[in-house]
This record gives sequence, structure tokens and C-alpha cells, in this order.
Amino acid sequence: MIGNYVSSFEVRGNYPNLNLIKFSIMNRINHKELNPPIGYLPPEVEYWIKDKKKSYELNVRFEDIHFLIQKDEIKATEYLENILEARKGNTQTGKKIKQQTSKFLNKKNRFYLPVKFYEDDFVIPSTSRNKFDNNQISHKGTMLLDLYQEGYPVPDFCILSSKTHLLDQEERKFYLEKAIKNLENMTCQQLGSSKSPLVFAIRCAMPFYVPGLMPTYLNGGVTRTSIKALIRIYGNEVANKIYLHNLKTIYSLLYPDKEIPDYNSLTANMNKSIKFFYESISEKDYQLLIDPYYQVSFFIKQVHEFYNRNQDLLFTFVKKGEHYPSIILQKMVWTVRDSDSYPGVLYSRHSRTGLGTQIESVRNIFGEDIMTGITQTDDTEYFHRNEIKEKFPEVYHFDPLLKLLEHKIKSPATIEFAAESGERINYFAILQLNMSAVTGRAMLLSAVDLYQNKVITSKRMIELIHPYHLTQIFSDSIDDNSFKDLEFFSRGVSILPRTAVTAKAYFSATTALAAKKKGEKVCFCKENFIPSDTIVMGEVDAIISLTPAAIHVVTACRGFGVPAFLNLEDYGVKLVSNKFINSKGLEIREGDWITVTSKRQMIFIGKAKYIPARFRKYLKGQKFKLEPKEAKVFENMSKVYMEYQEIVNSLKLEEIVELNDLVRLIQTDLKDVPQKAKDFLNTWFDKYTDIYVDQILKSELGTHQDQHMLYKMLTLDRKVDLFKKITKVCLEKNLKGFTAGAFMLGRFICLPHPISFWKSLNSREIAFLLNESVLFEKYMKVLDNVGERRINRARKKILNEGLRNIQLKIENAQIFMSLKLIVKNWIDIQNSLPPDFDEETKYLIEILKKPFNYFYDYKTSWSKGELQDLCDKEGIPLPDPDSV
Repeated sequence: MIGNYVSSFEVRGNYPNLNLIKFSIMNRINHKELNPPIGYLPPEVEYWIKDKKKSYELNVRFEDIHFLIQKDEIKATEYLENILEARKGNTQTGKKIKQQTSKFLNKKNRFYLPVKFYEDDFVIPSTSRNKFDNNQISHKGTMLLDLYQEGYPVPDFCILSSKTHLLDQEERKFYLEKAIKNLENMTCQQLGSSKSPLVFAIRCAMPFYVPGLMPTYLNGGVTRTSIKALIRIYGNEVANKIYLHNLKTIYSLLYPDKEIPDYNSLTANMNKSIKFFYESISEKDYQLLIDPYYQVSFFIKQVHEFYNRNQDLLFTFVKKGEHYPSIILQKMVWTVRDSDSYPGVLYSRHSRTGLGTQIESVRNIFGEDIMTGITQTDDTEYFHRNEIKEKFPEVYHFDPLLKLLEHKIKSPATIEFAAESGERINYFAILQLNMSAVTGRAMLLSAVDLYQNKVITSKRMIELIHPYHLTQIFSDSIDDNSFKDLEFFSRGVSILPRTAVTAKAYFSATTALAAKKKGEKVCFCKENFIPSDTIVMGEVDAIISLTPAAIHVVTACRGFGVPAFLNLEDYGVKLVSNKFINSKGLEIREGDWITVTSKRQMIFIGKAKYIPARFRKYLKGQKFKLEPKEAKVFENMSKVYMEYQEIVNSLKLEEIVELNDLVRLIQTDLKDVPQKAKDFLNTWFDKYTDIYVDQILKSELGTHQDQHMLYKMLTLDRKVDLFKKITKVCLEKNLKGFTAGAFMLGRFICLPHPISFWKSLNSREIAFLLNESVLFEKYMKVLDNVGERRINRARKKILNEGLRNIQLKIENAQIFMSLKLIVKNWIDIQNSLPPDFDEETKYLIEILKKPFNYFYDYKTSWSKGELQDLCDKEGIPLPDPDSV
């Protein structure tokens, strides 16, 4: 028995950072009595009284933790008993506690009060009260800074902004030193110290969320000197784990072509493992082992080099602009501190079912091993926090904040976290917050529930439910038992979460579409995809690309709900004579069955077995046998789905203003009712024509497919109205080609249009649109030259070099045959060309002036028949072959 009447206790709390310390100082020392920030939860103590079986709980203050977790357990217990006595009204113990905590906080105050943190456009400490956009400090950096400012338990950090990427080595060195100094002042630790060493993670992040692609280097700054201090503080086993991980990371960067020795087997003899990596690193660069700043600089350099090597893949996930990496230096949280510490992922809604809360975790490992998939996680589901109190005390403490985070991001929340335990303490730290990527069932249930509870609007609910979510709900699900009969072929970068398809592989659009007409499941496979391939994507069941795909492809796949696996070339796969060959010589030939699964991020040879999707039958009222649990799920799902449909059907025009929202609605919720989708779009166009024109003109490269889909659904009179208004704006503001919606107008006008369309336009409008068609063809040529996956490089090339000449062909002019059938005076159109028109537009007009027998062979029935069909459709006679 330790105390007079308390037998034992433990403390649960959110991970302390400088923000929390300052809040405590202001309240107790400066007597400001500030309201706690939104993300603040007071620490709580659970304690046991002698001779009583049940436990008791009480909230304490931050400053109390210092005394409750001191190494002397008797003194710590005495402090807790003094708190209990003080709260019963014992003024003497109350004064004693106040003297102790005031002395502690005064000491903290004397240290932090004079500290000024360096901040500018290149270095942003977590103590900043300013706001920054994603382009400057990354998607992750923006979220972490926001959470930190709101009092959530985010470990102290400092960001090297994206602007540092463009600096030279000496300039970067200056700002890196400032960032490290900031972090030292926040943590009261020092890089390379033999007493209290600063060790931090180096996290690379982009302005947009790219899960799992950017590198993270843990345990930065560990050297021969600092490891001695870590041994003294945490003991041999923990310190050696930290050191081994640090050495292994450096080794993998110095020897990228060498296979890293089996880490798991090496840990059985940790000293031997450390010796191996230490000596291997010494041979290449000994300074990395003894100079902490040099080591951190090495990691920073690796981040920038990674970005430069992988721009094409990164550009796959972004539509516009120049984007550079930010680097977040963040204090390490030790999830290897003991067998009770752990990293993990916390879902506010279960990622598969949408019901309850979910924890994915593994004890006593580094978080990197979970995020990279090296280690299989334990999956825990709970419906009330009391269920996890004993096993996950840190999550238990944090759980009440989950609802606040859902309110914050207006979505189910996914939190990457670290739980660190120590002397009677259990800390919870947030490392990242994102909107959840969950199954279709989970998103439908979660989004509707958030709407019903007034957390989100109906518009936001529709935004959360993507096309692929609904596809998953009504599609067969793969039977995991069938994987034992499949042969692994390759990994890939998956576009859609939690999707699986079994299909036959085809390597050309012709064979893929022919197979679809026969009713086959089709996976369209290519080395790389061009924007025009998106027309085929809506027809197939899956996509595989050896290279990173153009943003057109990514957008189309997400819109159509088509699973796509990209970048197989990085996994050793090659395309040879219409077959994929992996590094082991396995082949996928035309017509072979393959199975792709984004859950496993893998491609297999063979047919998987599927569990039939019966939910659609259930909705139609068909009777079939259901297990009791499944019957409950179907009943719940059907109610939610019907409510979702009612919300969609009652959606008002004024709730949809942005084109992106309109695209989502039509592709997702109105996909199965095409006439209703068309009616909604055209009514929306009438109400928001000016907004539509403005947003079309602001379009960027990579958005063609969505806008093309909307344009085709407009009625003819509205297409005329659109072009009249948009042409007027362009001529007044001298917009064309790239500046006129990134060649969007050219794409629109290169679709077949009837005679009545052209009759509604004047010569000036027709001349402008013909010029746009030529600019669009030139843009497509640039894409072909630089590679369709390099969409941002295409943008640079267009801006820096302009559009070079192309050789216009008969096909370019035949698009405008309905126009030719009515034009009697081409000179008037030619004279109406806008200022600075493209010279090749004149050549296009010259081609259109030629007689009809230039385009069609009147002696060949199939060639003449094309023109005859057009004339019959328009109700006009076939022109003479020699007429112009």
C-alpha cells in the first residue's frame, strides 16, 4: 500500500505542448482566468482506495501532472491525497498544493516569457497565431496549425514553408537553423544534447492530400552523443529501438539499391543490428553519425530530391498551378516507450460499417510501420468509450473530442495518433486529421446521420457521397477466402478507396469496347493514357496504367467510379507486345482474367469469388434468406438510402452554385435518371448562365472531361446562348485558347453541331469559334509531345513557348461540315477573325472552301453515304460534288 488511503492511480491526458503550458501559466500565474480552448480536455486521474474494489475519477490541472508522475511514487501518491483533501475543504493542503504548482509555473514562465519565436514566409512555428494557405505550409501543415491554435493535443512543430524549396543550399541552411531553434525553445530540449536531446520527425507534405506518397523520416537528430542521454532517460531497450530505426532510415537512403536486411530478425540481437547499420553508414558518410545538424540537413535534402524525382506522380493528383513541398519538423512522441504505448488510426465512424468507432493499432512500434503497411494492425470496434477504458485509456480520454472534429471538418474524421505511456501517465497526441476514406455503406450511413444531426447541410451530404460509394453499395463484394487461389502480380497506386473488380485485361480501346459489347467485364490496360481515353473509361470496369495518369484520367475515374491502378512501372512491370510482364516474368495477356483490389493495393492474376450484392434486390422488395445480423443491416441501410434519395430529390437549384457541385450531383445522384439530370442541368443553366460562363472561362487544364459531360447535356438553344455570351466576353477581354478556359471552348466546338446551331451565330462568332478549334488541336498536340501525364508541364510549355504549328487535316475540317452546308460567303467569316488570331485558322477556312468532293468520294457509297446521312438528318438535298 503506497499512500495513507490511495493504493494506486494513473493519469490520462492530452499530450502537452507549449500552447497548453502557456494557457496554464496565464490562468494560474497571471490570473487571467481564460476560457479553455475548444480542443482542451483537463487531465483526469483514476485512483483506487484501499480495501475498495471500484475506482474513482477526478479532473486535475496541467501543472498537477508534473507532481503526479514524479519518479518517487510515494511522493506522487501523497500529492494526489493532498488534492483530495483540499477538495474536501482542507485549506492547509490547498495552500501547500498552490505553493508547489506556483513555483513550478513560475519557473516555466521565466523560461518562456523572454523567448521570441522566429517567423516569416519561410519559417512558421506552431506558436504562430496567423493563418496560412495550403500552398505555403501544405494541407497537413494547415490542419496541424489550426488544431494547435484551437488547443488540440498536437506535439510542438515548426514548418519550413514551400518557399524554401526554391532556395539554394546556403539559404535553406539559414532557415533550417531558425526552425530547429524554434523547436528547441518550444520543448526545452536541444539538438544533440547529452542531457535533454531534441529528437523530431521530418514530415514532407504537399498543398493537397496525397496519402502515403510523401516521405517521413522519424527520429531525426539521433547521434552517438544523444543516444547516451536517451539510454539514461528511457533505458537501453527503448533507446536502442530509437537508434536502430534512425540508422536503418539513413542506410536505406544511402543504399537505395540494396535490400535492407530483415528488420524483424535483426531486432532479436539489437546490438548486432546497430553495429551492422553503423558500420555501413560509416563507410559512406561518417558525419551522419556524429553531427545531428548535418544529419537533419541530409534528411531535408532527401525530401527535396524525392519531390524532384516524383513530380509526375504528384501532378497526377492536382489540377492546376505550381506546387512545392513543405517540411514539418515535429517533436517525436515515443510509441516504443513501453508495451502500453502505441501508434494508431482512429475513425470517428467505423471505416467499413459506418457504425460505432474504430481503432487500428499495434503496441510498441513506430507509427511509420502502420502507415506504410509494414505491420498488420489490430482492429478494435467500440460503441461507447467505456468499452475501451482499460485497453486504450488514451483514446478513452480523447474520445469526447471526436464529435467536435466532425463538426470542424464537416465529415467523418480519421485521426493518425500516437499514445505514449510513462510513469503512471497515458498521453494522446494528434499527428494528422483528415476526412475519412471509408466504404460506400459507411459513408452513406455516416453522411446521412451527420445531416440528420444538423452537423452538415444537405449540400455537404451530397458532396461526401461520391459516385464510387454508391457503386460499392450496389456491387458484389469480394470473398476474402478466394485470395488463396489468386496469384499476386503487382502493387499499384489506387485512385478509389476500398474497391475491387475482377475483369479481363484488354490493351486497346477497340478490343476493350468490343469486349464490353459482348457483356464482358473489362480492365483497360495501357502504358499511359491520353485525355481522349476518358471517353472509353466511362464504359469499362477498371483501369491499369504503367505510368502516373493525367489528371483527366484521375478525375474521370473518380467521377465514373472506375477503379484505377497507376504507376506500375515503379513496381517493375513492363508492357511488351500487348502484355504486362512483372519483375519475376509473370505475364498478363490480352483477355486474361485479373482481380484488382484497392484495399490491398494489389493486382492479382485470376478470378476472385464474390459475395452477391443483394441490397438492390432488397430495395425492390424481393424475398430471400438473410442472416439476422444481415437483415438488421439491410433494414437500416434501406431506411437511410430512402432518406438520402428524398433529400436529393428535394434539392433546390439555389443550393447548387459551383460547377463542381453540379458535376457531382449529376454523376452521382442523378446518374440513373438521365432525363431528370438533363432537366436539372438545363433549368440550372437558365438560372445561373452568367455564373456558368464565368466558371467555364476560369477552367484549368485537367477539368475538360467534367465540363464536356455537362455541355453535351445542354439543349441546342442553350448551347447557342452559351456561345453567344461567352464569345462576347472573350472578344471584349481578348481571351482565347489557354486564357479562355484552358481551351475548353475549342473542345466544345469540336463536337458535331447541327445546321440550326450555326445559323444562330453571326460571322464574328463563327470566326472566333473556328479559331478556338485550332487552338484546341494545338493544345492536344502539346499534350502528345510532352506526355499526357505531365499536365502541369504542358501548361509551362504553352505559357513559355506558345503553341507551335500543326498540320491540319481533312478530319479537322469535316467536324464543321454542317457549317459548310450553309455558308455561302467564307470571305465574310475570314474577315471577321479576331485580332491576334492563329494563322492556321485561315488555312482551316481555306480547306472548308474546297468543293464537297474534296472531303467525300462520291463514287464510293460508304464515303458518299456519310454526307448523305448528314443531309438526310438535316432535311436538305445532297450538294453537288463540285459545289463549295
